[in-house]
This record gives sequence, C-alpha cells and structure tokens, in this order.
Amino acid sequence: MQWSEFFRSVDAGDIAPVYLFTGPEAHVKEQALLKLRQKLLPPGLEALNDAVMEGVTAQQITDAAETLPMMCTRRIVTVRDWAPLMSGKSRNEEQEVAWMQRWLENPAPGCALVFYMRQSADGKKKFTATLRKKAVAVDFEPLSDAELSRWCAKVLGPRGKKINARALGTLSFMAGRELTRLNGELDKLCAYLGDRTEITEADVRAIVPASLEYNVFELLNHLLAGDMLKAQQTVNSMMQGGQNPVGILAMLSRQVRQLALMKCAIDAGESVQAVQERLKMHPYAAKQTARQCTRLPQAWLLGLYDACVSCDYAVKSGRMRDQDALSTLLFRIGLSGKSR
Repeated sequence: MQWSEFFRSVDAGDIAPVYLFTGPEAHVKEQALLKLRQKLLPPGLEALNDAVMEGVTAQQITDAAETLPMMCTRRIVTVRDWAPLMSGKSRNEEQEVAWMQRWLENPAPGCALVFYMRQSADGKKKFTATLRKKAVAVDFEPLSDAELSRWCAKVLGPRGKKINARALGTLSFMAGRELTRLNGELDKLCAYLGDRTEITEADVRAIVPASLEYNVFELLNHLLAGDMLKAQQTVNSMMQGGQNPVGILAMLSRQVRQLALMKCAIDAGESVQAVQERLKMHPYAAKQTARQCTRLPQAWLLGLYDACVSCDYAVKSGRMRDQDALSTLLFRIGLSGKSR
C-alpha cells in the first residue's frame, strides 16, 4: 500500500501484525512509525513496549516479537535494515529466511513487527517477496506535486507563510523532494522573509543551495546560450563543492540525452507529461527541458549526444584525461550554442 493508505488504516485501528516499510522518503517513514507508536503504546509505557533492533538474527527477532506487552495489548518491534532484505548475500540467509517464513504463518498477536528499511528493500530478494505476500508492505515514495503542495501548506500555515507554485517547483528541483531537507530549507526561507508572507522563486534562488542536478541543468542552459563565462563559473563552483570532472561529464551527458529524447518524443506527437513519466524526470526539469528543446533541431541534438558518448568513451579507454574531455565537451556545446 501507499503511505497515505497506511495512515488512514492506523487511524481506523486496522493494524497488521507485520509491516515492511520501504522506499526513499525518510521523513514520512519516521512519521509513520511515530503514528504506530502513538496508536499502540500508552503514554509513559513506551520504553517497556518498544524494541528497536539492528544486526540481529531471525530468532532474536521472533523472541522479541513474542515477548508479552507490559500493561497494553500490543508492543512494537522495529527491525532496521535486516540483511536478508538488502542487496548481496547475508550470513546464513537461507536458514534465516526459512525461520522467519515459518513464524509468519502464525505471527504473535501481541506485537506489531516492522521491518524498517532506511532506503528500499531489494525487490529481487526472496524475503522481500515473502513480506509483500504475507505482511503489509508500505511504499514510501517521494511526494507527488499535489501532495508536496499540501505538505508545504501544512508546514507553512502555522507560521503565517505560503509558497507559490513556481517557487515550490524550483525549490523541489534545487533541494530535491526529501522532506527532511525541504523542512530545513523552509525554515531558512521563513527566516529570510521577515514580515513578508509569500515565498517567491527569487527567494528560493537566493537562499537554497543548488543540487548537482540543478547545477548541471543551469550549466547546459549557459552552454546553449553560448555564455562560456557563466558556464565555466558553474563548473568551478561544482568542482569547489566536491564534484569531479567524470561526474560532471556523466551528468551533462545524461542531460543532453534527455534533451534529445524529449525533442524526438515531442516531434513524434507525445505530451511533455508522458515523456516526463517515461524518463522519470522531475516535473520542473521536464517543463524546462521541453522549453529548451523547442528551438533546437532534432538532428543537432542527436549529434550533440554523440559527442557526449565520444568524450565518455575517450576517458574510459584512456585516450583522454577526464578534465580534457570535459573541457572539450563544454567547448563543443558552447561553440555550437553560440553559433545558433
């Protein structure tokens, strides 16, 4: 189920004996665990009925789950990043999984057992498939645009602030959609606003540190405009921030590829939203990529992507140093952008 459905089910008192919490959205995942604790554990008795485990065996998990709750009907056992749910082969994995599978046939009624993955469970692992069949798997994916807008309104409302749609799009692209970071950025923006009530796009650009993806997007913007000075300043800033030429080259190649694919799809009659979903792009990035490619010929973009692939191959084959390859690609894009 999706996390929104989980919250509704807990509110209704419909609580499963075993859960799998999986997915990248950490903030909502922690809130879900908190919600479960608030629903099941009486105030003052939390420490007696709440066990958090990591690096444990299957028997240790089931022993904890079968421990009787103290002065309440159910306790909570949280197992973080259990090895048989993660990539790679863990110690005694087959025996560990077999033990848990037998226990799942008749789980302890006095416990809510949560397998809590800090990121995502490996979908290829046997026990992941088992939990999706015999337990309740809750997927914590990044919020949609509508969900993110509602979340921001909920966070900003008590402070007497709001954020317009354009500013929110820029914020989520620059900072990402992980709510823990977004919450911190909103704190800074509220302090920056002073007596003003609305966060604007200019405020976001002034305060929020740009992500690597955003910097690469801006770098390509400068190159396509033929502005080599701003392009080099962006590269220098990225290098000072810890990026290396190979990483910048890879991200720039990826962005040019998306630009070419977007152009081909639009020329074939596809909508921007359909391309966004197929390429799993950020909505802001998809809209800006579509805007960029409208004035660029398809053949020219495909040729530009060929140049990216050639530079990448030159580095990996040892024919060119990474810095030289990046400089060559920057010059190629900037020169052709300026001539257009």
